[in-house]
Amino acid sequence: MEEKSRTKNSIFNASSNFIVYVIKTLLSFVVRTIFIKVLGELYLGVNGLLSNVLSMLSLAELGVSSAISFCLYKPLAEKDYRKISATMTFFKKVYAVIGIIVTLFGVILYFFLDDIIKEYDSIPQLNIIYILYLINTVSTYYTAYKEILIIADQKAYKLTKINIIFTVLLYFSQAIVLLLFKNFIVYLVVQFFVQIMQKVATNIYVSKQYKEINFNSKEKLEKNTLAVIKKNVKAMMFHKVGDYCINGTDNIIISNMINVSTVGYYSNYNMIITMINSIITMIYNNLTASFGNLLVKEDKNKSLEIFKKIDFIAFIMYSFCGVMFTCLASRFVEIWVGDRYVLDTLTVMLISFSFFFTGTRVACTTVRNAAGLYNEDKWVPLGQSIINIIFSVLLAKYIGLNGVIVGTIISSILPNFYRIYILYKNIFKEKYSNYFKKYYLPYLVFFVIVMVIIYYICNIVSIRGISGFILVFLIALILYTLAVVLCFSRYSEFVYLKGFLVKLKEKIIKRRN
Repeated sequence: MEEKSRTKNSIFNASSNFIVYVIKTLLSFVVRTIFIKVLGELYLGVNGLLSNVLSMLSLAELGVSSAISFCLYKPLAEKDYRKISATMTFFKKVYAVIGIIVTLFGVILYFFLDDIIKEYDSIPQLNIIYILYLINTVSTYYTAYKEILIIADQKAYKLTKINIIFTVLLYFSQAIVLLLFKNFIVYLVVQFFVQIMQKVATNIYVSKQYKEINFNSKEKLEKNTLAVIKKNVKAMMFHKVGDYCINGTDNIIISNMINVSTVGYYSNYNMIITMINSIITMIYNNLTASFGNLLVKEDKNKSLEIFKKIDFIAFIMYSFCGVMFTCLASRFVEIWVGDRYVLDTLTVMLISFSFFFTGTRVACTTVRNAAGLYNEDKWVPLGQSIINIIFSVLLAKYIGLNGVIVGTIISSILPNFYRIYILYKNIFKEKYSNYFKKYYLPYLVFFVIVMVIIYYICNIVSIRGISGFILVFLIALILYTLAVVLCFSRYSEFVYLKGFLVKLKEKIIKRRN
């Protein structure tokens, strides 16, 4: 595949996903506002908590989708429909088995809810709520397997219409249900049926797009392909466990050691961070297939050059969003749901730093996934998980919510350093120490200093409400831009990004004319 085709597909995928996500974000804010006003902070905390608890069950997936996606890149490029059919049929069967395993673990977990949730007895109909969450989780494994094919083929943008239709339908239905019935269970039932309809519609569309593919093929996978999948799944098992222990245990620890209401307060900020992170991750997920194709067809120097560019862009996006979050998050929450839900400044800064510190390895993760290097750092997530749980629990006893966040930050040190090491050792064949000196450490120091300085300058603004929010945004934007130009204008990656934005601006102007 030519570089232009890779870039074109990546841009199409990123753009379409961005459009869907913007719509989803705007509508979710509306529904969440209604949710808070109608059901209150207790159910807000339950929603965040059970989402984390049920994500524990997704560990049974063990990275099968990522491993199989990696094995689809080559046959898709070569149009080897026989191999694609065998791979997708195998994927379907594996997901069916995973669905059964998740159901069994979900039933077992049901009997331990009172140990996980501190206020178990004070939450009405919690048993029914949990079962609905479980059904929603399990159903995914029987309805979502075909989507991986169109994603691996770099054509996920073709699902944009379906995603928009069902996104609007979901949030519109939830808003109506909340206003009419004021019932969390009815809210969950509506969510389940709309999401099932979306998965079915997606499957029908993919089947029509790939008529050459037999999703019920009787042909078995080749032994070497099966060996690669097994190897990557074994490695991804550690990554899945690690990801959950880092991202999925915070709300459980907060609920168990503090209270469910604090989960609700924290989840408002975490929702903002998650939305921002999802947009950036979405962009880089769409680059995975293109980078996988690049690694197959181009030399290592070209791959390293592209990596440095996408890594710098990731730094710019995460540092900018981190600074803006620090300066604006509490102002936004105050405007949105009231000052009752506002967290203290130190907590907001810690959330922002955790977001930046863990987020900037997104480029490394993209390249790692594209190259299928799941086995090389499989032990890192396990070590990270142990560190996170130990420090989060211990520090939560002494400094509460901040301790949980600090625990997450401490645990992220290991993967941040080791992941870049394996890329330089196994793919780029160069010393990774130069990367840390020229890129990683300057990025880290820049963010911390700029975040603190810009926050305290913006904090001088005493104007509240929307006008104050806009004023602080403009001040932070100007200061951040000046800081980036001052510190990184000599970087070749900065020059590339500047040129890319100039060309993009010119294209937009031409289209308007």
